[in-house]
Amino acid sequence: MVFSVIAGVVIFGYAAWSLVRFVRKTRQGKCAACSLNKTCLSGCSDATDANVSASTTSKQ
Repeated sequence: MVFSVIAGVVIFGYAAWSLVRFVRKTRQGKCAACSLNKTCLSGCSDATDANVSASTTSKQ
């Protein structure tokens, strides 16, 4: 009986922790939540730069 309660607490505790971690990462956005965000050379920074340059050229 005690083992069942402890196992249940561990399982539901891990599920709650995983859910909280997922919500925090989704709030940060795609590139901010990535573990490689500081060394990444993919389109995240290029997409931001392209959006900035497109918005500045459209204002002129």
